Amino acid sequence: MDEKCPVAKIIKILGMKWNMLILRQLSEDKKRFNALINELKPISSKTLSKRLKELEKAGLVKKEMFKEIPPRVEYSLTDSGLELIKYFKALSNWAEKFGKTI
Repeated sequence: MDEKCPVAKIIKILGMKWNMLILRQLSEDKKRFNALINELKPISSKTLSKRLKELEKAGLVKKEMFKEIPPRVEYSLTDSGLELIKYFKALSNWAEKFGKTI
């Protein structure tokens, strides 16, 4: 796969286990790490942390840290991530219509 191709890049990111599910959960609202862990069982803390960092690096997820005691961190979708979610919905509609034949 050509690493310079934008489609190849996004397929690589979305093809990683858990990434699409993480994005789906964040499409609902901002989430804290433990909320994501609970919603995405059986994902491990290590895997979730790694995937969030990858999605943040890709510009799809943003991490907001609050200087509180105890510290609070929230994850949400960037504008790019929110735009991508629109295509998930179209894909879901396609799957509803044609998914039985696959």
